[in-house]
Amino acid sequence: MVNSPSMAAATAIAMLLVLLVPLIQTADAQVGVCYGRNGNNLPSEQQVVSLYQSNGIGRMRIYDPDQEALQALKGSNIEPILDVPNDSLQSLASDASQWVESHVAPFASNVNFRCISVGNEVEPSDSNAQYVLPAMQNVRTALNAVNLGEIPVSTAIKLDLLETTFPPSASSFSSSAAPYITPIINFLNSSGAPLLANIYPYFSYVDNSAGIAIDYALFTSPGTVVTDSGNGLQYQNLFDAMVDSLYAALSGVGGQNVAVVVSESGWPSDGGTAATTDNAATYIKNLINHVKGGTPRKPGGPLETYLFAMFDENQKPAGVEQHFGLCNPDGTPNYQISFNYAQVGVCYGRNGNNLPSEKQVAFRGSNIELILDVPNDRLKSLASDASLWVRTNVVPFAFDVNFSCISVGNEVEPSGPNAHYVLPAVRKVRTALNAVNLGRIPLSTAINIDLLGNSYPPSAGSFSSSAAPYITPIINFFSSNGAPLLANIFPYFSYVDNAQSIDINYALFTSPGTVVTDAGNGLQYQNLFDAMVDSLYAAMSGVGGQNVAVVVSESGWPSDGGTAATTDNAAIYIKNLINHVKGGTPRKPGGPFETYLFALFDENQKAAGVEQHFGLFNPDGTPNYQISFN
Repeated sequence: MVNSPSMAAATAIAMLLVLLVPLIQTADAQVGVCYGRNGNNLPSEQQVVSLYQSNGIGRMRIYDPDQEALQALKGSNIEPILDVPNDSLQSLASDASQWVESHVAPFASNVNFRCISVGNEVEPSDSNAQYVLPAMQNVRTALNAVNLGEIPVSTAIKLDLLETTFPPSASSFSSSAAPYITPIINFLNSSGAPLLANIYPYFSYVDNSAGIAIDYALFTSPGTVVTDSGNGLQYQNLFDAMVDSLYAALSGVGGQNVAVVVSESGWPSDGGTAATTDNAATYIKNLINHVKGGTPRKPGGPLETYLFAMFDENQKPAGVEQHFGLCNPDGTPNYQISFNYAQVGVCYGRNGNNLPSEKQVAFRGSNIELILDVPNDRLKSLASDASLWVRTNVVPFAFDVNFSCISVGNEVEPSGPNAHYVLPAVRKVRTALNAVNLGRIPLSTAINIDLLGNSYPPSAGSFSSSAAPYITPIINFFSSNGAPLLANIFPYFSYVDNAQSIDINYALFTSPGTVVTDAGNGLQYQNLFDAMVDSLYAAMSGVGGQNVAVVVSESGWPSDGGTAATTDNAAIYIKNLINHVKGGTPRKPGGPFETYLFALFDENQKAAGVEQHFGLFNPDGTPNYQISFN
């Protein structure tokens, strides 16, 4: 939907599409999986990346800078935490330039590094302890030198650095650990980086099974188990108590503003006490669901968490250490869990004079991922040079804002005056991003589905003769760069334009069974949204874009102003869309399917009628209807 807001002079952003959840569950958990490689029977690095992608896992922790693994991550959109191995700490404490130039810089344009972890579980008494902070400082200096200072630098600790953990509010670092960890925390505090912590309720339970009920460790306690006498907070699971103990200890040494990232957590499926597939499955499933909401001390999550580990590792010590994998080495699961949840965002349309201030809808440091639009009226200038636009609108925010994509133009018509500027502008923005080491940010453009000349049956979808010369080279560019095509998909308008032939239930995802069977390939369609998306996939395949993914950059239903535009219908459509896109389409099953709801607010400066009424919320923030992203 074309969006032309009135903007402040300093603002060059046409539209922000807000991805509420990068992975695991809509607007909830931020969960990755650790890629442990202590095995002699594991899949190839490329097979591992494919396994992550097929399961919708968007984050990875990798324990050494293996070149083949980093190569496989290129263009995958998987965000890794990359470890500096403990045996490299001494050398990096002198100079980290070569390490960064060899293991980070060559991949940074195609790999979005989540964090560099300088060491893992270094004990304060270990000979390497003295090197951790100098190595962190040198890695930070080396990253800054190659314009990669936006990558956080941290280290991963064990929770046994804590001396007191009960009640959680009384927690503190041990006298032996405090001199080691306090300067590190000061460094993290000054740089805005999190502290990584490996947190295992399993080991705490096994070490004290007489005092800790297994339900408390597995997130299955029916009610409060511990009430903190220091602050009255109530704990229903051990994981929260352990995380909040660390937060209390951090606060005690001046680190109250340092965030915690759980860099490992898991439960073994074999090899020791309470190590069963049932317990492991219970813990992992509950952990994924739980961390979307934070902890009693730090509520309102999500709490970024990495499951340990992707595979069982047969070269670890015998016993439970070999059995933390979600999967066997051949990729078959040890137990059933699902990462295929919806990837759903909301479009922040701003065509209104009564909307909340930008500060109330701010993105810096929020962990919200953005699709940032280049306005259509800027395409001509960017087709000549995009350097200034990128330096003004992307570079200053890239450290604190996670750009999931830049959309160069929105619904540009092939016959319009801006059409011939789109592809040159895309290329110039790509060049400008590469020049500032932000080449990892994908580029695309957003199209209207009316570029299709035929859409029925879906397998016969094709671009119109007028659209094909415009869109084909764009799709070829995306194919060569691994970028998606953004598409604004509105079953509402298709239904209204052809209400005599399209049943409203087919448009609202409420048909009780198959409505359309595609004569070309036998695929069955129960809703119009899937048919529209698959028509686009067919059309792209017809012009060489069979490997280009579709991101639905807008979809919604109006709550007022026209035919079938009611709050009930809007609520039904949005709720069903959120639930539906986790599973893909008949042509592209296995989701999740990245989709953006249009729009966050009703916009009173749009054309009268339905265009003003696509908002989930009124301008004052009250909902037009009840929906949940939980």
